[in-house]
Amino acid sequence: MDTMAWTTRWEVWRDLMGTPSSAQRRRVNTFLQSRPALLYWGDSWFSTPLYLNLARQSLLRIDGLAMVVGKPGATASELFRPSEVDRMVDRMLGSPFDAVCLSAGGNDQLSERLANSFRAWQPPSSRPKIDAAQAFALLDAVDGFGPVRERYASLLTAIRRRVLRKRPAFRAIGHTYAPLQRIGAPADLTVQNIGLIAWLKGEIGPWLWAPMQHVLHDLEEGKRFADLLLFSGFRDQVLRPLADPNAFGDFFSYADFEQFAPAHKPAFWYDEIHPTEAGFAQLAVPFNDAVKDALPSAKQGAVS
Repeated sequence: MDTMAWTTRWEVWRDLMGTPSSAQRRRVNTFLQSRPALLYWGDSWFSTPLYLNLARQSLLRIDGLAMVVGKPGATASELFRPSEVDRMVDRMLGSPFDAVCLSAGGNDQLSERLANSFRAWQPPSSRPKIDAAQAFALLDAVDGFGPVRERYASLLTAIRRRVLRKRPAFRAIGHTYAPLQRIGAPADLTVQNIGLIAWLKGEIGPWLWAPMQHVLHDLEEGKRFADLLLFSGFRDQVLRPLADPNAFGDFFSYADFEQFAPAHKPAFWYDEIHPTEAGFAQLAVPFNDAVKDALPSAKQGAVS
């Protein structure tokens, strides 16, 4: 097996694993002595079927086994709701995963959620526009990222309580989002990038600028606001506190894409919030660095 064998269907995963006492499971266990088994769980950066996203680009560069689950457009509150956390922790316990890779939180302040946060500015209101710092301060004042942090914390607490007790080397890896460059750009749905279904699709997005065009002065303020959301908000108020050793020790870590140079060019981006397939391939390098660091030393050589 030269690269990651992966699936999005649990029935296929069960067949691949075999039953606990089967010859197939013994072969899998031997294979996994020097290779990882990874669970990718997230929103469209992991789960969109339209093209090779971050999860798929990551696993193409790993020799091992993987399961990819999630829902495009889902919020952290939706993906990590209590019933789903219980179900997924059961899956983690029932399979020899070394780590879970998480991709969620980017949708929690987009589209209708963002419009609702700034409903006083939405039509037919004519409230005077404000700048990015003022807009972010309004979100900050109501702890806009608190619910996302709570969902992550509840998930990590459940994994630590149930999975780490039996598998102390198990790890969780998250990621920031990269600095957006094409504020206001809708998805470019073409036959070349999503196939013939493009003929049936209408315009999709933009998800950030659509509500914020009524709040902010111009696209430059939209860019500043996006940076504040992604880094002063999601990274600094969700990922960073959870990765603090006083929170979950070394169990949770994340890849930070803020300074990733290729992402600062508009050509890196497919639309307002998604990199192109080639962009995701580039992001897989720093993401896989984080995955590699989280794995046992005997398995790190399988990650490139």
